[in-house]
This record gives sequence, C-alpha cells and structure tokens, in this order.
Amino acid sequence: MASKLRMTGEERRLTIMQAAKPLFAMNGFRGTSVKDIAKAADVSEALLYKHFSSKEEIYQEILAYAGDLAIQLYQDLEQLKPGAEKLIIMVYMMFEHILFETPEQVEEQQIHERFLFNSFLEDGDYARKALKSIENASRSSIEECYRAAEEDTHLVDMPLPFMRRAWFVHHLAMALNLCHLPNVPAFEYTGSKEELSEHATLFALRGIGLTDEVIRRFYKPEKLREFKNSLYLKDIN
Repeated sequence: MASKLRMTGEERRLTIMQAAKPLFAMNGFRGTSVKDIAKAADVSEALLYKHFSSKEEIYQEILAYAGDLAIQLYQDLEQLKPGAEKLIIMVYMMFEHILFETPEQVEEQQIHERFLFNSFLEDGDYARKALKSIENASRSSIEECYRAAEEDTHLVDMPLPFMRRAWFVHHLAMALNLCHLPNVPAFEYTGSKEELSEHATLFALRGIGLTDEVIRRFYKPEKLREFKNSLYLKDIN
C-alpha cells in the first residue's frame, strides 16, 4: 500500500493506462469494464475515478500514443540518401518490423497489434490514429525516394500514386501479421519466418514498380539483416 501512496498523479495515470491497454487489446473497448481496469492496475474503482472520469477518457489517452512504435523505424532511416536503395531498405525494414519483434518490444508490439486489429472491429479510432502517425512520419521520405528513383529511371511506368503503392505494401505486411497473431498461426506458410519476410519484400518491391535491375543490385537480404541488427544495437546502447 505504501508504494501506491508514493506515486505521483502522473505515475498513477500511466500505471492505469498500462494496465488498461492489454485489456482493450484482448477484449476490445466494449468488452473491457472499469472494474477490470481497476483490478489490473491494483487500485480501487474510486481511486481510478480520481484520475480518469471514465473508461472513454482512459481509451482516448491511450490513443494519443498510437503509432509510436513505428515512428522510430522511419527516424532511424532518415540519414540515408533518397532513392531506390533507400526504398528497398524501407520496404525490407517494414516487413521485418511488423513480422518480427526485438526482445525488448515483444509484449508491447503484440499488445499494439491486437489493439490495432480490435480497433478495426470497433470504432476504428486507434487504427486511424496509428496509421496517420505512420503516414506523418514516412510520407515526405517515401515521396523523396520515389522522385529520386524516378529521375534515375529505376521505376517502371505505373499509373499509381506513390503513397498508394506504399500503403498497399503496408497493408500486405499487416495481413501477413494478422495470420501470425494467434499462438497457432491461422495460415502457415512453408519455410521459415525469415524466408517469408524475404519473399514478401521481393514481391512488394516489384509491386511498387522498381525495375528488376535495381532490385538485383540493391536487394541483398543478408546485408539488409546486418543493417537492421546494427540499428537495433544502436537503439539499445
């Protein structure tokens, strides 16, 4: 009880939000009660109501953080020169980010994914905010890369807007992730998860319009995996 009294108001609010998020992720907004949240946060309902006026307010506070996990990915790639090579790295890293979690992010990423997919089945607010955060973090970089690749004649002629191509790739990655979200995958591809990521990346690179020549030149999965690991080590040091 003493540890509870030592918490500041902000710390208590954060504790309640952290307890609520996995409940919303597993049960949805409608399937989660204030009583459930209070129990998970180890507080009384009366104390919870001192910090939040309603379940809706807790949910809205959590929405404010939607998309944070993906933003770091695009920030890490900002130093790369715009062009086809950066596009290839971005597509590869996106599939790796969505299909694989770093040891430190496994629980948080899985909660985020379940929250996201539950949101699609309910009001869509969390999904909209998460996807908007991704777009805000990535749009300028993606468009710069497409323009540079176009100038270098690394794109085939395709009458599709750049960002629509990017979203098609992102939605493909989300669909693959959805199949693997249950403990027993809903659809099991043959081969390893690493192989699945490599094949999906290759499929997506052709889908966004990159030429076969530039894909052969820059798409080297082993080197890309080394690059990804170097970013991971940088982030934890």
